[in-house]
Amino acid sequence: MELCVIGKPNVGKTLLLINFAAYLGLREIHLEVEDEGGAQRVQRLGLDRARRDLVSLYAPKTTRVQCLHLELPLGRQRPEITAVDTPGIPEGIADDPDRRHQVALAIERAMRAELVVHVLDAGAAGTRRPEAPGLFDAALVEWGRTRPGYLLVANKMDKPGSQDGLRLIKERFRGGALIPASAITRRGFRDLKGWTQRMLV
Repeated sequence: MELCVIGKPNVGKTLLLINFAAYLGLREIHLEVEDEGGAQRVQRLGLDRARRDLVSLYAPKTTRVQCLHLELPLGRQRPEITAVDTPGIPEGIADDPDRRHQVALAIERAMRAELVVHVLDAGAAGTRRPEAPGLFDAALVEWGRTRPGYLLVANKMDKPGSQDGLRLIKERFRGGALIPASAITRRGFRDLKGWTQRMLV
């Protein structure tokens, strides 16, 4: 089963996936990335190295669609999920052709994935920062309401102003499943695991 994580740049998608893998008990991730020539490159990364290599608190590091393979405990079974980590989708059209191509790939993967996790920055909601929820997020929420395997995650609940941001998100995007979370403190991971397990049954 494929789970696609999508959202604007710098909302914490990659760290959310890496720390969720740690929460599930994994010690390393298998990362698949398609290079500019279209060839698949596979890496095995310990979680500490994955955080160092793939995550930045300032400039987004995820510039290409990449896949992480996760095993999810489900009774006696451990079904594997392919978690598709996508580059951030900004408001407007990017100048760089490769960036536009990656954005198109991200949207295509989300449309065909069985599960979609849409990440918002709760700390930025209501501000003018680039990662604040905007028109793209509103359109994605409207699309997500038409399908059962869609989840909205209000990330960065550890940040100042995030409680006010969560309130704004709830007011603006009413209806549907919403989990307040923090990729850093792992708040909401139990709910995220439970939602994913229910979707697999």
